[in-house]
Amino acid sequence: MCGICGVYQDPAGDPAQLEGAAERMTACLVHRGPDDGGVWADPGGRAALGNRRLAIIDLSPAGHQPMVAADGDVVLTYNGEIYNFQELREGLVASGYPFRGRSDTEVILALYLREGKAMCRRLRGMFALAIWDGRSRELLLARDRLGIKPLYYAMRGGRCVFAQEIRAIRASGLLSLPPNPAALAAFLRLGSVPAPMTAFAGVEELPPAHVLTIRDGRATPERYWELPALRAGAGDPETAAEVIRERLRSAVASHLVSDVPLGVFLSGGMDSAAIVALMRDAGHDRIRTFSITFPEREFDEGGDAARLAAYYQTEHTASEVRGDDLAADLDGIVAAMDQPTVDGINTYYVSRVTRRSGTIVALSGLGGDELFCGYPSFRLTPRVLAWQRATGRIAAARPVLAAALAAVPSRRSAKLRESLGLPPTIQSAYLTVRGLMSREETVGVLAPGPLSDAARDFDAVAAIGALAPDTPADPVAATGVLELRGYMHNQLLRDTDVMSMAHSLEVRVPFLDHPLVEYAAALPGQLRADGHAPKWLLRKALGTLVPETAGAVKRGFTFPLGRWLNGPLRPRAQDALRDVRLFRPAAVARLQHQVARGRAHWSRLWVLVVLSEWMRAVAGGSEALAG
Repeated sequence: MCGICGVYQDPAGDPAQLEGAAERMTACLVHRGPDDGGVWADPGGRAALGNRRLAIIDLSPAGHQPMVAADGDVVLTYNGEIYNFQELREGLVASGYPFRGRSDTEVILALYLREGKAMCRRLRGMFALAIWDGRSRELLLARDRLGIKPLYYAMRGGRCVFAQEIRAIRASGLLSLPPNPAALAAFLRLGSVPAPMTAFAGVEELPPAHVLTIRDGRATPERYWELPALRAGAGDPETAAEVIRERLRSAVASHLVSDVPLGVFLSGGMDSAAIVALMRDAGHDRIRTFSITFPEREFDEGGDAARLAAYYQTEHTASEVRGDDLAADLDGIVAAMDQPTVDGINTYYVSRVTRRSGTIVALSGLGGDELFCGYPSFRLTPRVLAWQRATGRIAAARPVLAAALAAVPSRRSAKLRESLGLPPTIQSAYLTVRGLMSREETVGVLAPGPLSDAARDFDAVAAIGALAPDTPADPVAATGVLELRGYMHNQLLRDTDVMSMAHSLEVRVPFLDHPLVEYAAALPGQLRADGHAPKWLLRKALGTLVPETAGAVKRGFTFPLGRWLNGPLRPRAQDALRDVRLFRPAAVARLQHQVARGRAHWSRLWVLVVLSEWMRAVAGGSEALAG
């Protein structure tokens, strides 16, 4: 696991300038790879690549990056893990490639030399990579199928600056990148910044499953993989369960390849329990598990996790987090956010305790809810869509419903009222379920200025639609696509990457092994969810591998932030909410009153606190929006 960065320029520039920029960027990514670092610069002044290495496979100097091919014309910088690299290596050895080491990095380089960018289709795993091909004077950027590892780039003129964290692009010193009001307005609406836009103007996120070829100063994107089409018919549950079990077993076994200690993020749920069970099934004797506990017992999964750890006889470590801890650590957590997010605190803490134990790699159950309908959204989004369609057929009912919702404010009334004016689509229904605030609420709480203007103009439905242009007609399956492309990609995976790498910890996600995703995502909603308990098909697939009590009470690994905002976090929150450049004081006071009376969810306050803190710590303060 590593951190990658680099610069491309056409026409050619000063090699020393490009090398200096890459060195500054690489220094900014030390937390992603504390074991080794390197910079390579093209003598012709067209490219420079940087890398910080967290050594996982082949700990020797033979794994050093950037890695240069024997002829000196092709150079690779790469972050990730390729789980089928041994199989690919065998084929390359048979064809005569002279390997110098044992790393998966060298396998990627050799595969590119043989197959070019088409090699991405052969890679099973998570990756973000950049290849400078001096033969064609091309820079290639590529990202894994599900977007597990991030990659950002900024194109200006004939120059491209790229990195895995936007902070490194800014550290290059080559570009001026002000905060992006449209992205920050989107954050307030959705809880995260929807790709491909980012929180900084001029920076884009390379979409998952894409290769970007940059030549002659022009960038050409190409998708190399897509989620499969929905299979027709309900299918046979027995067959589906058997295929899921075998593909998940294969995924977990492949994700255990490592030359350093591994652990598991263990909640009380079925997904992490499945990973531990299948690690045992694969013959992994020593299993380290880690969890977070809270004094607030209604939020605490610690007891459930401890029971699972005892059941599987793991070496378990539980770390308690209190509101006072978060208040003390908030500066470090916000600084770790490359982009603002309402989530990620849980991963920050569990990653910290895992890394402090000496564990370098952790497996996570992320992805199980998205594939097997574990969220309430799989039930609620189709219901909202049906409600939208019903009200649309009776036009006269809409004003009456809107007036009733306005008269009886509740946690969802503003979003439901907004949905009455939206086209009845799966995207608008998903926004109603997953969104934080309506446009009216967002504009109302913001002080006049660029951010308020952006909130007024931001089309949240279109942004959600852009994440997955081709959703199936099946509303349950369509919700699954939006969860994979929306909440999981823009929030969970992004947060998992930056929060774990803040502690130099690699996190692997077996549920996102693409053969498993390809099968599960194509199952019809009738088989995956309709009329069944959440994740019933996964439970059926696991059988006796997982105790029936696993996941019986779903708490969602949620921190008690609502409590803490009225306790240890209150002074910090009050200071953040006083930023008159961002917020209207009277509107903030009304929102605080609504939250206190249960008429608004605490997340609507938290998103404002995070925005203010992030602007101060990362983006240069709220005054940067005016400049």
